[in-house]
Amino acid sequence: MSTMTHKERQTVGRLLAAKLLDKRVPEDAPEWQQVRELLGGIKEKKANKRPAKVSGTKKRQLEAIKKRKQIYPRLIDQGYANWQIGAKLGISRSVVSHDLMRFGLQAHRRYYWRATNTATGKTGYYTSPAAMRSDTSVTKALWRIDRKAVVGPWLIERGCWYQDSQGNWYEAPK
Repeated sequence: MSTMTHKERQTVGRLLAAKLLDKRVPEDAPEWQQVRELLGGIKEKKANKRPAKVSGTKKRQLEAIKKRKQIYPRLIDQGYANWQIGAKLGISRSVVSHDLMRFGLQAHRRYYWRATNTATGKTGYYTSPAAMRSDTSVTKALWRIDRKAVVGPWLIERGCWYQDSQGNWYEAPK
């Protein structure tokens, strides 16, 4: 029976089930066990080869979390995003996000556009071209801007900036 393909097992199982139904064999009879196996209704559990808990694992995890808790604020102050923090520490971005949420921390929000009015000296930071258009009334195709462009009185720059807790703006590390 183990040399049959899946399709063959299904066919044999259906034929055997039809015979048992014709004979009106009760559902809890042992003959139905073979039908269930052929149709794939019962899957045997594989033995768990891994030990339940390795001694000291939880302790090491808690120590690693405690160590990361001390490192995160410094990296956030330096302007790193979650994926950059993960790359520096050798862990995944999702672990960093989970840890930051657990500790009540948050990485700085990223702004990808900066518009400076050369006439007034006013500078604004924006997350999207649509947000910048609504504030500056620049209608040029912004996706064409590689790094810098001058549109009317506006100097428009594309990059990555963040604002720290004191309100100072910095260019984000790459």
